[in-house]
Amino acid sequence: MLVQQVKTTNQPTSPTLPSDERFETLLNAHEPELLRRGEIVEGTILVLDDNLVILDVGAKRDAIVPPQELAEVDDHFLDELETGDVVPVYVTHTPVNNQELLVSLEKGQREQDWQRAEECFNDQSLMELEVVGHNKGGILVQFGRLEGFVPNSHIPMLKNTHDRREYTHKKAKLVGSVLPVQIIELDRNRQRIIMSAAKAYEEQQKKQLETLAIGQVISGQIVNLVKYGAFINFGVLTGLLHISEITWHHIDHPSAKLTVDDEIEVMVIDIDVERKRVSLSRKQLLPDPWEQFAAEYTVGDLIDGVVTSITDFGAFVRFDAGVEGLIHVSEMPLYVSGKPGDLLQLNERVLTRIVSIQPEQQRIGLSMRRVAAAEEIKWLAEQRHKSLPLAE
Repeated sequence: MLVQQVKTTNQPTSPTLPSDERFETLLNAHEPELLRRGEIVEGTILVLDDNLVILDVGAKRDAIVPPQELAEVDDHFLDELETGDVVPVYVTHTPVNNQELLVSLEKGQREQDWQRAEECFNDQSLMELEVVGHNKGGILVQFGRLEGFVPNSHIPMLKNTHDRREYTHKKAKLVGSVLPVQIIELDRNRQRIIMSAAKAYEEQQKKQLETLAIGQVISGQIVNLVKYGAFINFGVLTGLLHISEITWHHIDHPSAKLTVDDEIEVMVIDIDVERKRVSLSRKQLLPDPWEQFAAEYTVGDLIDGVVTSITDFGAFVRFDAGVEGLIHVSEMPLYVSGKPGDLLQLNERVLTRIVSIQPEQQRIGLSMRRVAAAEEIKWLAEQRHKSLPLAE
């Protein structure tokens, strides 16, 4: 009987591990490492209640937002969360042994806002942010969960304002409005975001100028009154309403007809795109008193008015219709000195006859000399009757 001999070779063999150790080794090889404190990760909400939030962050264990961290989160933000939502969280505590992995929703949102702020700063992005407060140096705008600061010198709406109280008033009125801004300085270590409304404002001004047209009627707010007119704010533009375009008749100061903060309708009468200047008119939207006067009166009619100005060549008389006519010195009664000032006084009411009407040139020629004595006596009697007190 033959015995077959089997040749063996010395081959290395792997050590045999207990089954539980082998399972843990395989688990460690396939599971991600634990997160580090300070990391920002995205988590899927698994459990959501009033005192606790549990999230899957792709680690060896689920992450927990503890009650004290949850209390810092904005209620409106919490109300909008639902199970399955993916949100950024900030790792506040990494576990040792059986400890819990703790994260913060609020810090996660803030860190995400800082990252977004850095991107906006690097890209020089234009943003529209809500004004949430103001102080002596400028205004505060809301950027997510962060606040940006816009210095006074970077707020175009404060231009041409020199009174301190008006300065503060204008900033207070901006609270609650949306302002176009751009980040010009970012210092994360000092928790500082400096913004400017100037460049963003210029971009919006350019766009709004392109939409304007001469003859267009717009609504705006009176933001300032000066001797020569009023500044009207509409959108991101401020136009000038010259004193001569406020009303058809003469006024000494815009405050005679306008008040700061009032809303008025005006017409665009000129646009200078390069200088970003818009000229406005209010009187163009009002009935033309000259046309009305020409429709109501004709040459030869008697009319009385108040003397508003006296010159060497005559006197100007204003009528109740709001227009003025000229009594030339040649149309005044004969008198000794021949000077209108010796015959008439300012604010004196006189009776005249219309000798010419030129509404296109806004001219009315008047005469006192052509008023008959009987006509003047009758008019004087009527004036005296109007001035008598009413009987009780």
